Amino acid sequence: MRVVTPRGVTDIFTFRTILFVGALGLSLLLSACGEDSGAREAVPEVASAPTEVLVQQQGRHPAHAAHHAGHGDHANHDAHAHHQPALPAAELPGTSLFHLDRAWTNQDEAPFGLPELRGRPSVVVMFYGDCTTACPLLVKTAQDIEAALPVELQGEVSFVMVTFATQADTPAKLKTYAASKGLHREGWHWLVGSDLQTRQLATLLGVQYRDLGNGTFAHSNVVTVLDADGVPAARLEGLGVDVYPAVEALLEAS
Repeated sequence: MRVVTPRGVTDIFTFRTILFVGALGLSLLLSACGEDSGAREAVPEVASAPTEVLVQQQGRHPAHAAHHAGHGDHANHDAHAHHQPALPAAELPGTSLFHLDRAWTNQDEAPFGLPELRGRPSVVVMFYGDCTTACPLLVKTAQDIEAALPVELQGEVSFVMVTFATQADTPAKLKTYAASKGLHREGWHWLVGSDLQTRQLATLLGVQYRDLGNGTFAHSNVVTVLDADGVPAARLEGLGVDVYPAVEALLEAS
């Protein structure tokens, strides 16, 4: 998978290289929305199991994975806490995000499972609605990727925007946010889930975030391209980076 940073394109690496080791207590420079961009935040503790193990657990035991993913879910999402139809896990690559098949809630208050994205490439961004600094730029990057695609391909790529703010960003709020940017339209999915769902997805995407307790989040800035099977194919890190590698990965995956 190709990683792009403001300094350029680094060597191709496997998905395994974005594993987190929260127990080591490493520190990462995070972009704290609404705060000084140079401030350092402690790395939050994420899933203690390595990413590959997490995916295997979700894939090999979907019934048990659903049970554990539901533990601690917020009450607002209980109504949509069920599995979406999905192909057997054995047919998915081991590093596919589609093993996380528990339904989220979209901006129209309908359940939406990541396996529904299968069959077409997608772009995934994690953000939150009250962010006024980095997040609008992340959304703009997704828009720039879409605009850079050939016209005939634009309708074949899904854009998935997942909020960190599982309490504040209700489906109605996400719908208003999407509409304010002209992005409440087909192909764009604005999702909110439980705290556990959100942390699991962030772990697999290599996104770190921390609730600062005042309505803001410190978070890394990542835009990920998934191929048609949900496997990360390209990853843009930072703000204001060249979108060409993401577009190239989408062209290859289409």
